[in-house]
Amino acid sequence: MEIVKYIILIAGGGWFIYSLLNKPERIAVLLFTTVIADINFDLPGIHMNFRALLTLALLIKVLADAKPIPGPSFFSTSYSKYIILFVIYVMAVTYAYDLLDAGILKEYALSLVCAYLGFYYYLREGGYRIFKLSIILAGFSCLGDLVWTYMQGGGLWIQRIYFSFTPSFAVFNHNFFGYICAIAFVFLLADYLTEKGNNKWNLLLMPVMFMGVLLSTSRSSLLILIIISVILITRGLLSRKNSKKAYKLVIVTVSCLILALFLFQILNVVFSVQSEFIEQITARLIDEPVAIINRALGNDFKADKLDSMDWRAEASQIAYDTFVNKLESTEQMFGIGLQGFMERHYGYDGIYDAHNGPLLMLIEFGVVGTLLYFAMLVSFITRYIRLKLFSPLLVSLVFIILFVTSHNRELISPFVFLITGSMAGELQHHFLGSEEVAEEELPQMSSEYQ
Repeated sequence: MEIVKYIILIAGGGWFIYSLLNKPERIAVLLFTTVIADINFDLPGIHMNFRALLTLALLIKVLADAKPIPGPSFFSTSYSKYIILFVIYVMAVTYAYDLLDAGILKEYALSLVCAYLGFYYYLREGGYRIFKLSIILAGFSCLGDLVWTYMQGGGLWIQRIYFSFTPSFAVFNHNFFGYICAIAFVFLLADYLTEKGNNKWNLLLMPVMFMGVLLSTSRSSLLILIIISVILITRGLLSRKNSKKAYKLVIVTVSCLILALFLFQILNVVFSVQSEFIEQITARLIDEPVAIINRALGNDFKADKLDSMDWRAEASQIAYDTFVNKLESTEQMFGIGLQGFMERHYGYDGIYDAHNGPLLMLIEFGVVGTLLYFAMLVSFITRYIRLKLFSPLLVSLVFIILFVTSHNRELISPFVFLITGSMAGELQHHFLGSEEVAEEELPQMSSEYQ
């Protein structure tokens, strides 16, 4: 095993140096993939982790690039002002409550760099090709980790494949993997339905990502995926340009349903997964949601099937009571700092987070910080709507906004900064394209009046 590690290290180092010097977009794909899939580990012999090395090397390469990207610089956009002000605000509030540490500083430094690189590479490439490759690779990584875990005997705390080659070992919550696979699914779906999108590979990749969502047993990811998919496919069926594509997507949907019906039987046969674990998965994907629906409709339901969904609702209620009753007026206005909710043991049983992202933002960043952040999101969404610009990046952001209503800090993760930075680049690219069209039409119009 040690020899294999050294071979991988030498080969990887050689590829990294060559790519950085000659094909830096490859390093961008690798960095974006590690950010999306949350892949990171310490490098032996140096005081730097893998993702920090990628970030620093790529940033230096980009800043040293003599060829400028089209349009104004990143720091002249209104988006950059929003996020920089938000990060400064978060750091200030967190510092005020003595919660600021090196880990938080590093994470938000990475977030800002991700926003910049997302903007840069969208304009450099003239599209989201690099982001698309990254989210596909991240989806495959998460699917591989889920399968690997089941091969090791199953469980809802996922073991990652790369832990076999790294000095440290940790476990991840299963919901994260479904979250990434679901975003990859809706991104590929939206990409296929764009006017220029005609990539048949998307149709093959979507069932694969759907399998990742099922294997993760993330009910919220599955529900939001279904809602967004129905809206997008219906939109496509009503469109003259995309109606043929939408019919093909109906076939993909049917294949996903068939996959859902037979997936766990296949797992049981191929990987010899314990029947008890299969029953646990079935309970999470079927029994609990059915019980919730029956309770909401006033029908008979089995109370023992409401386990995790019930405590999530209670966790949100605790977060609401915390904001209204436990925080002082100044804390409600300005927040108690990042991780303050857990630091004060406000959560369910004193050990669980709020499981309600907007409420958690209100508690930790206050009304001021929450309004600042959501003003940026609303600004983005209204611009896309006003321009009638359909984008897989926007669809991905909407997915995360919906997802975070039953989760925690995903909306302020480096991944979201990467998405919003890419969106800022997409809007800038659209404006540049509009200006070029206007300049081309102007001479034609003036010649008509000569």
